[in-house]
Amino acid sequence: MYKPGTSFSQWADGFDPDKEKLLLSLFQPFIDLEKRPAGSYNRQEYNLERMRPLAQAVGQPETGLSVFHIAGTKGKGSTALYLASLLTQAGYRTGAFTSPHLLSLRERFLVNCRPLSYELITEKALNIIGEIHRRGLEANFFEIMTVLALRLFADSECDCAVIETGIGGSLDATNYLDSPVCSVITAISFDHTELLGSTIREITAQKAGIIKPYVPVVAAPQPYPEESLPVIERTARQNNAPLFYTQYDAAEELSNIQQLPPVQRENLRTALTAARVAGLQIPSPFKAPEFLPGRCQVLRRRPVVIIDGAHNRDSASRLAESLEFLFPGIRLTAILGTVQGKDHRGILEALMRLSIKRFILTNPRPGKKSGLEELAETASGMGIKFDRVENLRTREQLPSDSGLLFTGSFLTAVIGAEMFK
Repeated sequence: MYKPGTSFSQWADGFDPDKEKLLLSLFQPFIDLEKRPAGSYNRQEYNLERMRPLAQAVGQPETGLSVFHIAGTKGKGSTALYLASLLTQAGYRTGAFTSPHLLSLRERFLVNCRPLSYELITEKALNIIGEIHRRGLEANFFEIMTVLALRLFADSECDCAVIETGIGGSLDATNYLDSPVCSVITAISFDHTELLGSTIREITAQKAGIIKPYVPVVAAPQPYPEESLPVIERTARQNNAPLFYTQYDAAEELSNIQQLPPVQRENLRTALTAARVAGLQIPSPFKAPEFLPGRCQVLRRRPVVIIDGAHNRDSASRLAESLEFLFPGIRLTAILGTVQGKDHRGILEALMRLSIKRFILTNPRPGKKSGLEELAETASGMGIKFDRVENLRTREQLPSDSGLLFTGSFLTAVIGAEMFK
């Protein structure tokens, strides 16, 4: 039986809104490209020129860490968290850097699958920001997050660091890491096309930019293999990088992997393959985490409450597949909120395969420009009936006669997380 995860406050071990606000305030002076709406990307802002002096300023914390570098459109965060869990179970002290976060910035900095303390993160952040000012360096929010994570992991005496890219690969801040023990390419589909390209081949070329000379690469199952795999294979050949594909692992027979929906089985197998390729020993049996934050995460069971950050056609389709596996025949109210520039028709069509009792369209939490107008117009054009609740704050605004699914963006998933934490 699939079990719901613990509440965020239990998992995070001490969420504090006041400390959270103080921590976030440290980074307000720095440009946050994560908050840019689709269509407003500036390619000039994505480069690696600032990263090496920034890393040097904080003592090159990547030195001494066995780094697993993960890029892809979908599944990269899940794969990173599964890999971190596997390495932790194997006895390796492991840091994991993923984004975005749901409720707390601390979610981005895990050691042995637990968030670090506000005090430690704040201390290291102040040191880094002070060094940036002293040296007259330039840096944006995600660049600081990257070196902060590595500094935290190094100072926490980690053996391994699992590092997820932000956007793309070639020009992502994390790609200054030139000596990982393994590079991983997860499923590639359409997203951030204004920056990465309008075709799967173009997007894959950006993602495959994390492949390094002589460093082994693991390629996950691809939704568009005819377009993506030739690019990955060519890039691996050009770098003399051994290429491996996600494969079945005998250790699965003694684990709880069969309880996971198909997409998460793929992500866990990719993580297993990466660990094996890097020559690390994984215990058998191992235990897959019961939940991953914001990824088909079950917050309540009676009635069921689920949050998921699916924000394109492919991720919404895999979400629908997962829900059919976990809760066959369930009727849900879908609380859907997107940001501008997304494939609203694709998301709606994917979710329509479920038994959706009603749609509630809303604004996601502030952070990026809401796509509510585009979403409502698309839903109307498709003949979908919906309720519109622009400012969704309390449970009383929601029906109680069905389960609830919060999706369309991590910024919508956080609404559910806040209501039911």
